[in-house]
Amino acid sequence: MRPDEYYITASVELGNTTTKCIICATNLNTSESYLLSKVVNMTRDIRPPKPKEEVFGKTVWGIELSKESVSELVRDTVIEAAKEAHIDIENDLDFVVRSTGVTAGFATPEESGKLIIALANGCLDAGVAPRKMAPAMSIDNFPDRLKDYTLLDKVMFDGAVVSVLPPKGEEVVSNEMEGELVTAGIKLGAKWTKVDYRNPCVSIDFGSTLAGRVVNDDEPYAHTVGNFFRSCRSYS
Repeated sequence: MRPDEYYITASVELGNTTTKCIICATNLNTSESYLLSKVVNMTRDIRPPKPKEEVFGKTVWGIELSKESVSELVRDTVIEAAKEAHIDIENDLDFVVRSTGVTAGFATPEESGKLIIALANGCLDAGVAPRKMAPAMSIDNFPDRLKDYTLLDKVMFDGAVVSVLPPKGEEVVSNEMEGELVTAGIKLGAKWTKVDYRNPCVSIDFGSTLAGRVVNDDEPYAHTVGNFFRSCRSYS
């Protein structure tokens, strides 16, 4: 057997209630994932926009957001999580994925786009290299230690994540990134159990906004036929 090799990822999310960074290490021989650290901050504690900063949106709770304030909160959360995991952001972290549920309270795709940019800027300010925030498009984009574990030289990447393609049509779908991560997380968690969780499937996550997706059984990749987003603050 090959010696164990681990792929270390950080999931960064700005939500209506919490902003968090979760760092995991995945054993590439077994596909089992281990939690290294989780830092959760309250989004309501984000600093107010300064006088010259543009307010581009609000959370569903009415917290105003600027590009600078979002970037600072994300930066501090990522750095804190890396310290708790005892990893070096530049040398140990392989990939960073960003998502937000705040877009469920936005009115236009432009507002959602500004928030996504602010998330990326926060990761950059924390020391994450740009190449670690974009998917590898060829085997040459991987470090030598990972090249034996990828099939990119045999398949073409067309945007599918955990064998599911994103919805088509709108430029930005509210909570789409959360729905994608929910589906991926449930499928990954199923690897630790005897549950054979595969397409077609429905995945749902209850936070301050409900997120998830419905996927069909198309091959080789399923298509997203439904996407959940709804504020849950009216439910108890």
